[in-house]
Amino acid sequence: MKRSTLISELALKYKYLNHPQVERMVEQVFKHMANVLSQGQRIEIRNFGTWAVKTRKPRIARNPRTGEKVSVGEKRTIGFRMAKLLKFRINKDQSLSQNLSTNK
Repeated sequence: MKRSTLISELALKYKYLNHPQVERMVEQVFKHMANVLSQGQRIEIRNFGTWAVKTRKPRIARNPRTGEKVSVGEKRTIGFRMAKLLKFRINKDQSLSQNLSTNK
């Protein structure tokens, strides 16, 4: 789902808010999440998942074109780990579709 789709669906669901208000709210949520993660903190949304900043150690890699060794510095990335409930819901839907396709 794209950000614009999320905003449109929320605006349709909550009729008392107009489109620009919903857009500002969604932007504020994402902006706050980005600020928290940039400070190295963790975000947890119950029954959905957690985001955390992970640090990759510096390493020696190879340039695939030349085979030359290249030094790659430390990098920070964001990792997401889904909650058990979300994992169950995703896998439950897949197992139902798999059972339907094997019974044909």
